[in-house]
Amino acid sequence: MNSKKIVYFGTPDFSSQILEALIKDPKINVVAVVTQPDKPQGRKNILTASAVAQLATQYKLPVFKPSKLDQSNLQHIKLLQPDLFLVAAYGQIIPPSWLDTPQEATLNIHFSLLPKYRGALCVSEAIKNQDTETGVTLMVMDQQLDHGPIITQLKTLITTQDNVATLTQKLTSLAISLIPNLVSLKADDKQATPQDHTQATFTPSLKTRTRQSAFIPSSKIYPPKQTNHLDKLHALIRSLNPNPGAWTNINGQEIKLIETKLEKNKLTITKVQLPGKNPISWSQFLTGHQIKQKPA
Repeated sequence: MNSKKIVYFGTPDFSSQILEALIKDPKINVVAVVTQPDKPQGRKNILTASAVAQLATQYKLPVFKPSKLDQSNLQHIKLLQPDLFLVAAYGQIIPPSWLDTPQEATLNIHFSLLPKYRGALCVSEAIKNQDTETGVTLMVMDQQLDHGPIITQLKTLITTQDNVATLTQKLTSLAISLIPNLVSLKADDKQATPQDHTQATFTPSLKTRTRQSAFIPSSKIYPPKQTNHLDKLHALIRSLNPNPGAWTNINGQEIKLIETKLEKNKLTITKVQLPGKNPISWSQFLTGHQIKQKPA
């Protein structure tokens, strides 16, 4: 059997892990990668290629970094005669002319159990809302956001200690296990099932994920009484970590809340980080920083 020719669209680190699994599959031929343009990073604002671009370069794959998915860029992609486009956190709307280019389909790997949590913040919203499970959806892309028919879904549990980083890694592993579905897919397959759009929910915009939105007043962390809001607070903190990172202010000191623990309706801070410092345990913080009083 001839290997299936795929053009891969992705940008962040977890997307690069999926790409590497595709590259290593002998039944798949990744003929090109499309990713976001290089962006300034770090204090010196050094232009840096995306994680997907860096990996593709290691494997000597053609890398396209268009600022716009226009017809000029599409002509180069068409010369590759791809069977499939596969999208995993690319970060840009793909126009209809591009969606229709592959011989078989344009597919998307989405980190939720669609139609729930359409949008970019699907992992953090599942944690914040205290869901006990989530999953990965392999779907056919259409012109609307996370709207197309579903090919298959896989589920995983969300623990009370999962944050966005740990849950994303679980979902990445699930996504990699979907690769055999790409190999078996055929242009005339009727296996995709339309979503129930009446059940669709949408996540907030990425623009809402600011440092200010991640601020949590210390009065919420040290309430006068242990109340049932603490499970929601624990979930909120985990949903903000590691980025932009939940933080608070205690005795005039900014503190990043790296980790909390909820046991028997008691919320305990277990790991924090001071600006410009390495993470430390809460007990280490208390050794050098006396808390004068619990905020009211």
